[in-house]
Amino acid sequence: MKSKFKLILMCVLFLLGVVYIIVSIRKSAPPKTSAQPPEFQTAPARIYGLVEPEGGSVYVTTPTTRQIVEVCVKEGDTVTVGQKLCVLENGVEKAQCASDLAKVELARKAWDISKDEYTRNSALYLTNSITEFEYKQSKLRAEFDSLNLVSAQKQAQLSQAKLDQFDLKSPIDGRVYKFDIHLGESLPQSDNSFIILGKTGFWARLFVESFWIGRVDVGDIYQVKDSETNEMLGTGVVISKSPYLSGKVFRSNDPYERFDIKYQEVILHLQSFKKNIPIGLSVLAEIEKDGSK
Repeated sequence: MKSKFKLILMCVLFLLGVVYIIVSIRKSAPPKTSAQPPEFQTAPARIYGLVEPEGGSVYVTTPTTRQIVEVCVKEGDTVTVGQKLCVLENGVEKAQCASDLAKVELARKAWDISKDEYTRNSALYLTNSITEFEYKQSKLRAEFDSLNLVSAQKQAQLSQAKLDQFDLKSPIDGRVYKFDIHLGESLPQSDNSFIILGKTGFWARLFVESFWIGRVDVGDIYQVKDSETNEMLGTGVVISKSPYLSGKVFRSNDPYERFDIKYQEVILHLQSFKKNIPIGLSVLAEIEKDGSK
């Protein structure tokens, strides 16, 4: 009986000791604080974008896949509107154009003959030297040959326009930023990745996610860095913001899982910028005004 009493007493004392230790630990622990969400209005935002020529990139393409038979410029060259960049194989179009121009000359000669005949017959008809039927026939021939000449000229213009498509020319005054073509190779149809032109200045097209939009204003100046190396590239001033939000869709490893992100396009005109920055370089800007603002 005494041994049972001692066992119960030891268990009670052990439990009291455990309770005392737990209470002591809780009293000595710091009070819990609730997690606070980040302050978007004060935290610097990291906005990513791409370097482009000022005014945007200009892509030169071909309407159909053709072999390159002449190269007229190289990367880095300055070009003017209408300057020839390269020539594509155009043997069929050149032959068709020559044929249509020959038809124009034949139509012009036929109209010259029928026009002279109609002029003579008009004078003869007034003196009753020919019949009315002969007069009207000559008039109809002249009108027909005149319309035939106009039709031939339009066909020749169309053939010339088709031929001109294979002389790729610069649509702007600017610089050749990319010219990845070589003599004898084929230029793929409508592929805009081979020839890229643009103005000589730079800007960066930034994609500002919706929760940062209120932080960006036209006229603000920001520092721009290389997104890969974090190297400082220069500064830029915001010159425009798109008046609408665009969307990007991202997918995870789960084929049924997708995320839709809304963003606003912001154009940052680059100033005091490092030279020889490649077009398409990924850059970032912390949306935190520098000391000048």
